[in-house]
Amino acid sequence: MQPDNNDRSVEDSIDRRQLLQALGAGGAIAIAGCSGDGGSGSDGGDGDSGSGGDGGDGSTQSVQFLTMGVGDNIKQFFEENNAAFEDEHDVDVEFTSVTWDNARQTVNNRVDGGEAPDVSRWPARWIPQLVGKDALEPLDDMMDGEFGEQFYDGVAEGTMYNGSHYGVPWAASNKCLYYNKDVFETAGLDPEDPSLDSWQDMLDAATQIRDSDASVPALGLAGADAIETGSQYYHYHWSHGADLVDDEGMPVVNSSGAVDALSLYTDLHLEHNVTQSSPLSSTRQDIRQLFENGDLGMVIGHVYTGLNITAAKENGDVDFDYGIVQVPRGPEGRYSLFTIDTLAILSQSEHKDLARDLIRFYFDEERRFQYSKQKGFLPVVEAVGERSYFSESKNWGPFVEAGQYARARPKLGNFSEFNDRMVQAIQEALADRKSPQKALNDAQSDLEDAME
Repeated sequence: MQPDNNDRSVEDSIDRRQLLQALGAGGAIAIAGCSGDGGSGSDGGDGDSGSGGDGGDGSTQSVQFLTMGVGDNIKQFFEENNAAFEDEHDVDVEFTSVTWDNARQTVNNRVDGGEAPDVSRWPARWIPQLVGKDALEPLDDMMDGEFGEQFYDGVAEGTMYNGSHYGVPWAASNKCLYYNKDVFETAGLDPEDPSLDSWQDMLDAATQIRDSDASVPALGLAGADAIETGSQYYHYHWSHGADLVDDEGMPVVNSSGAVDALSLYTDLHLEHNVTQSSPLSSTRQDIRQLFENGDLGMVIGHVYTGLNITAAKENGDVDFDYGIVQVPRGPEGRYSLFTIDTLAILSQSEHKDLARDLIRFYFDEERRFQYSKQKGFLPVVEAVGERSYFSESKNWGPFVEAGQYARARPKLGNFSEFNDRMVQAIQEALADRKSPQKALNDAQSDLEDAME
C-alpha cells in the first residue's frame, strides 16, 4: 500500500518514475500501441465474443485498460504489448495510467458514474470495497482452471474474497532487511556473516554501530503520519504473535504480544537511540533514500532498494556494498509483509470475453518475465520465479526466499481507516505521549466503536 503514497500498491514506490497525468484531474494520457509480437488464447464468460473486430456499427471494437503509476521504466512494455494485442485481435486498446495520488477516487468516480473500464489494476486490498459496490466480475472460471495453476498458491489466494477470486494476481512485493556492509565493518561487525536473525540480534548490531566510529544512524525507523508506517511496524506486531483482526474481522490490536511489539518499536528510538533523529517525520521512502545514499546502517525495504543502489553504483553515484537478509524473527515467528496487485474485470464491462483475452495475453510467460524484470516486482507466476535471473540473483534471491514468510494485511472494506488509527497509536507511543499499552488500548476502543 502510499499508498500511503508509498504502500498503496506494489508499483507506487519505484524511484526515478515519472507518472502520467491523472484521469479526471487535469486530463488522462492514453498510451497508444506501437509494435511488438503477440499471442493469446480466449476463454468463455459473459459479454462479447472475444474475437474483436467490428463493433457492430462499422467501427473497431475497443477495450479500456486502466492502470496506475506507469513510469518511463515500463511505458515501452505497455506500448509494444498493447499494439501486439491490437494487431492480433483487430481491436483498439484504450490504455490509461493515472497517478496514485487520486487513483482510488478515479476508480470510484468511474464506477459510480457508470463509466468503469473493462480491465483495471489496483491493490488487492481494494477488493472488499469494490465488491461491496457490485463492481467486480468474479474470475473463478479462470483462476480455478489451468490458467490459475501458474500462480504461487499464496499469491493466488491474495485475490480471493468471500470465497471467490475477484481478480488475477498482477504483481507482488515483500520485504527483507538490508544492511550496509561498510558500516558493519567500521563498527567491528562481520559484514559477511552479520548475525541478524532476530530482533535482538538487530538491536545488538545497531547498538554496536551507535557506539562505534560509524558516522551514520544504525537503523531507519518509519513513524510519519502515512500508511507505510503501519506496513513497516506490522513485521514487529505479527512476529510477537499479535493480530490486527480476529477470524470474524473484529479488531484485536491490544494483546500482550502487540504491546511487546510496539514497545520494541518505540524503544529503538526512545530508549536505545539507534535510529535516525526524527522517526516521527520519516516515511518509509525517507529511510529508504537514506540507506540508498549510504547514510544508514540498516533498513527494512523492498527489492528495488537493492536495484536502485546497483544502478547508482554503476553510474558512480554511490560507493558502498550492502547485504540482504530476512526480516528478523520475533518470539512467535518471522513475517514479511506481502502486497499483491490484482488485474480485475469490471462488472459494467460489455466486453468481458475480450477483457479475458487481454488478461491471458499479458500472462504469457515471457511477458511476465519482462514485466517483473523491468518493473522490479516479485514474479507472481511460479515458472518465472524459478528462472535463474531471480532465484540466483544477489538482489532477487532473498526476496524469492522470503515468500515462505509472506503475510498480507487483512482485507477490510475500511482498512485505510483501520490503518490510520494504528498509525496514530504508533505515533502516540513513539512521541512518548502515551505508553504502548495505553496507545493500543485507545486504538482498540476506537476501532471497536467504528465496527458497530
